[in-house]
Amino acid sequence: MLIVVDSLTGQGQRFAKKVGHPYVDIQDYVESNEDVLLLTRSFNFGEVTHEAKAFLKDHHKKVVGVAVSGNKNWGANFGAAGIKISRKLGIDLVLKYEGSGFDDDVKVVQAWLEGKGK
Repeated sequence: MLIVVDSLTGQGQRFAKKVGHPYVDIQDYVESNEDVLLLTRSFNFGEVTHEAKAFLKDHHKKVVGVAVSGNKNWGANFGAAGIKISRKLGIDLVLKYEGSGFDDDVKVVQAWLEGKGK
């Protein structure tokens, strides 16, 4: 499994690094046979980023899970992009997390990866 990171500020990369699993920036993704966990973000109060939309348009069949960063100050819009992706494409919503994630967030993703056979 490969983690594909859609991050504007680098927090997504920091989270992926803490997970300790191979990852690549969304702009550098090269098609492969590997399943993908997409780490993305919400913008504009819960919208899916343009980068994630384009990636999913071309590669959604490879994506088996999504984790989304956000800010809990957004209330109901916290992590809304992940919810939208999950509902529209039937992809597992693994986690909604703040910033570059906390230790418990890392454990959730690691456990999910273990369950998916890495």
